[in-house]
Amino acid sequence: MRGFWTGQALKPIQFGVWTTAALALSVFFLPQTALEGAREFYFDALTQVLPQQHDDRIVVVDIDRAALAALNGRPWSRAETARLTSAIAAAAPAALAFDLVFSADCDTANSVNEELGLALAAVPTALGFLVSDRPGIGAGPSLPLVAARKASLPSGWFIDGVEAACPSFLAAAKVSAGTFLIGDGDARVRRVQPYSIIAGGAYPALSLAAVQLGVLKAAPPVLEGTSPGLRVGTGRFDLSDGGNLRFVASGAQAQASRTISAADVLSGKVAGERLAGRIVFVGSSLPSFGGLRATASMPLEPSVQIHADLANGLLAGSLPQRVSSAVRYEALYVLFCGLLLSLAAARLRPSGLAASGLAMTGLTFALTLAVYAASGLLLDGMTASLATAAILTVVTSSQYSRVRQAERRARARFGQYLPKSVVDRYLDAPETARMAGEAREVTALFTDIEGFSSLARRIDPKMLVGLLDTYFSEVNALIEKRGGMIDKVVGDAVHALFNAPEDLEGHVDIAISCAGEIRLLTEEMRQRPAFAAVSFGRTRIGIETGPAILGEIGLGGKLDYTAHGEAVNLAARLQEANKRHQTSILIGPAAGKRSSLTLRGIGEHEIRDYGELALYTLD
Repeated sequence: MRGFWTGQALKPIQFGVWTTAALALSVFFLPQTALEGAREFYFDALTQVLPQQHDDRIVVVDIDRAALAALNGRPWSRAETARLTSAIAAAAPAALAFDLVFSADCDTANSVNEELGLALAAVPTALGFLVSDRPGIGAGPSLPLVAARKASLPSGWFIDGVEAACPSFLAAAKVSAGTFLIGDGDARVRRVQPYSIIAGGAYPALSLAAVQLGVLKAAPPVLEGTSPGLRVGTGRFDLSDGGNLRFVASGAQAQASRTISAADVLSGKVAGERLAGRIVFVGSSLPSFGGLRATASMPLEPSVQIHADLANGLLAGSLPQRVSSAVRYEALYVLFCGLLLSLAAARLRPSGLAASGLAMTGLTFALTLAVYAASGLLLDGMTASLATAAILTVVTSSQYSRVRQAERRARARFGQYLPKSVVDRYLDAPETARMAGEAREVTALFTDIEGFSSLARRIDPKMLVGLLDTYFSEVNALIEKRGGMIDKVVGDAVHALFNAPEDLEGHVDIAISCAGEIRLLTEEMRQRPAFAAVSFGRTRIGIETGPAILGEIGLGGKLDYTAHGEAVNLAARLQEANKRHQTSILIGPAAGKRSSLTLRGIGEHEIRDYGELALYTLD
């Protein structure tokens, strides 16, 4: 114990305590938007690990590809919607909710509109509306919302105007309801605004309206407390999360189990019992209807399924909830974990300390999952885990500064594997998001060294590394000087791209000219004493132009910015083919035709995996 109180033992504890206090205060006082992206992905993972059970009272009728195919080339029209609504109404559902806005073609003399109006009036119906910048337009009928004493309305509920259904349809419907969905910064939809306040009236979201019409009936939702909260049936939902209700995005299998094609309804293949007494949502999974949104379960989920997801949670009385009071408990948890790690740093070896940190992170994930399973509360295990990792890093670096310095040097060196232009992009704009896949035309240039395998066996490894350092340093500098990007260095090969990631005018000619300069440079290099002494091989080069997909590959582990495409693969094949054709530069058909330089055609030749191709070389 005496060593515990020595300066060497106290120092990591002190750094750990200071860091813990700072991080705990940061978790408590930082705006919730500071770590919103990582936090929301963590919450997405929680909701997908424990998805909600599907309520069979909810049915989705989908105007899908099969419904269009049944029209034999005709577009889906108001007449088909009227027929579909009449068929559903005949089955006597408990409620009918449309994720469609019937705001155009409002002529009451139109027989189709008359048919649709009669069908809407035959069953309790909710008609969707969208937010509009045109104030003063009527939203139609609303449903009761009871506000308890001192209940406060979230400011986000107030909107100026809507694009609602035609007046004759609104007169036939029971309620006009909001169908608009607002995504987060990453475009994912995670929340639904439960009410819209328009001209003093409270209009429910489509999902809430459907549940109120089909199940609650005489028991309207209650807005209570200054927090505030919304009581719907047996469930009470906190609204401190921006006044919105979160939902659990269902997976493809759950959606399929509750979904019926509109074609089957119109053709009579669906038994009336399948719709009778159910809450029926009508919408479309077709992109042409414009209702596809990114959610936690899939990149493009039909908006009608999102409304059904929220209705499913309302019926279950359980929705994911992020309450404002959770932050203080997360800050206390960070404080607790940090103090434990700080004390452990003075007693444990590095391996034991690392194991403790990993165990604490695993415990954090387990606790947040258990709390969500028991209560639906979303706790930010991501921030707590990141804080734990930060504390672990601080106490370890304080105790083993030499190791940490070596690690920083290693990180700096490995950072060189990313292209310089990509690294510059992040340094100039650190707030920039991940460089996702981008389609663009590139000219790929691949090199390798003739006889390298034999050379590597013949000479001392240290000598080989020294020669390669010189070789790559000069070749790579030449490529970058001409505007090319070093994609990667693999063994003795350089993979380079021109016209990526930034535009490079005349990239085909620049790449071919650069190949000629590389040939001159490497031939001169071979005459240098150190290279000549080991008979350093010629550099062979392959070039081709074409479309490619560029972007970052890898999240949470090793990150690589690279390109994929036929032109890239063919450039590699052409580099190999130099050996067979006794050339040092081979240029593919696309690059050869595009180039304005003087090239020499060498005819059509078989290239592995690509067949007969017209090839060119640079004299």
